[in-house]
Amino acid sequence: MTLMQPIQAKTQATNPLHIRPARWSDKDALLEMVHALAHHHGDDPELDLTALIDLLNADLPWIRILVAERDSALLGYAALVAGVQLQHGKKVMDLHHLFIRDHARGEGVGRRLIEASRNLAESLGCVRLTVSTQDHNTRAQAVYRACGFASHPFSGARFAMELA
Repeated sequence: MTLMQPIQAKTQATNPLHIRPARWSDKDALLEMVHALAHHHGDDPELDLTALIDLLNADLPWIRILVAERDSALLGYAALVAGVQLQHGKKVMDLHHLFIRDHARGEGVGRRLIEASRNLAESLGCVRLTVSTQDHNTRAQAVYRACGFASHPFSGARFAMELA
């Protein structure tokens, strides 16, 4: 084959492809495929059937928001988004937003929201709480480290697709 020749497409099956939601009867095959993907990426999958069923039935909303209030005034909030490490069968939580009003900074409001976020994540069976910040926001990084977070560098590329 030369570089100018087109690559031949694989022969298509005679039955059309059908995309549908996963069913209960798919659980064993789904577990097998999750393990295969984990192995492909060099991970040791820990997900078992019980954990897969638990994750599929997890009753977590898209977001949980905790607020800090004093004298009927909101001083800040923490917004948490549920996630999963499917290959390991583990629930995780991301501290997606942490905001403290200027006049309440330095009073421990952020620390209390982080502590409450950790407690919430643990009560929901999460094994990890993550948070991120911009590289130049060294003040926030210092606060997160002081609250028990450890640096967790991201490896790989991240992509996004805009939706209508």
